[in-house]
Amino acid sequence: MTRYRADIFDKDFNFISYSAIAEKTIQADYLVNDVSSVVFPAIVTAYVHNYIAIRQNGVIYNFGIISDVAYEQGKTTISFLPFNSLLDIDIMEDPRVFDNTPVEEWLANRLTGLFNGSDILQNLTGFSVVYSTSTIIPMDYEIDEENRVEMAGINIFDFVQGLLTKYDIILKWAVDFPNKTVVCNIGKLDLTSVLTIKLGLADTPDYSIDIHSIEGEYNKIKYFNEADFTDTITYYLHTDGTIDTDGTTDRITPVRYTEKTAEADDTEGEEKTFQEVALIDAEESMINTNFDHEIIVTFNTDSKILSMGEIGQLYNLITPEGVVYSSILTGYEQINAKFLKLVFGYIRTNFTTILKMQRRKK
Repeated sequence: MTRYRADIFDKDFNFISYSAIAEKTIQADYLVNDVSSVVFPAIVTAYVHNYIAIRQNGVIYNFGIISDVAYEQGKTTISFLPFNSLLDIDIMEDPRVFDNTPVEEWLANRLTGLFNGSDILQNLTGFSVVYSTSTIIPMDYEIDEENRVEMAGINIFDFVQGLLTKYDIILKWAVDFPNKTVVCNIGKLDLTSVLTIKLGLADTPDYSIDIHSIEGEYNKIKYFNEADFTDTITYYLHTDGTIDTDGTTDRITPVRYTEKTAEADDTEGEEKTFQEVALIDAEESMINTNFDHEIIVTFNTDSKILSMGEIGQLYNLITPEGVVYSSILTGYEQINAKFLKLVFGYIRTNFTTILKMQRRKK
């Protein structure tokens, strides 16, 4: 029999209380800040902004930050948000910094300043950041006659979601309660570690697949040099997210093709060739859409084939017809002890979730 309990800590990792869990709705979705809730059969001491750790048979498998505590008829209901909710902060940045600074390094520096900086009350106890990859992603900007650039407004949560859905860069939280540390890991997805799930078996009684297509997203662009229109270069987006002129290996299908113009540029004091300008535009115009789908798989929680990795894990999902879908785990939902839903891909078809994502873009 699976046993669930929750431990409550303050922000300095001082233990406050614990209790067995009577009911729970555990949701984890990388693309939205969904609220999870747990009901305890007794009065439990807990406060808003405390940390909560959910244990399954003694092992922590979910954690978050308490957003609400309610008491009724001898029971306690605690609602909590994922640690990604800490990133819902609006900041200002000079867009030129992205010309030469990898986004992983920039994000690590920004988070360090926010959560391990001079403001003690704003800091997170035991906070540190580690980044394992370096990716240059230039940002559009214009320089006026006095060599000034308008500052860019960035919401860090939205920025982080875009890094995943456009560039396969993921941010993961690792909270070590005994050692009182909060580590933020940033880096490209590991596409070499793959788990396999066979759909339609007794252990996976229900599944749905929604493949999404977005107009205007290209994986092949031919550029003409505006200087003479005879010099051309073609860039290709590959299955691993890289962009280069190799049109023979690791191509994405179906091919989505367009033609554009580009020209050499020295307006910023640093001369860029036609090829370099074209590559910058290609990196902004071509997005890896390998995971632009939503696949939902319902598992029996006592399944012997359930090998649930953490969010960001790559899977091969095999249908009864033998069709293989390569996807990434981006969310899960557990409403009761019997069934667990795993959500794969970068698209959401649930109307409520879509509204949440659209509101953030306004």
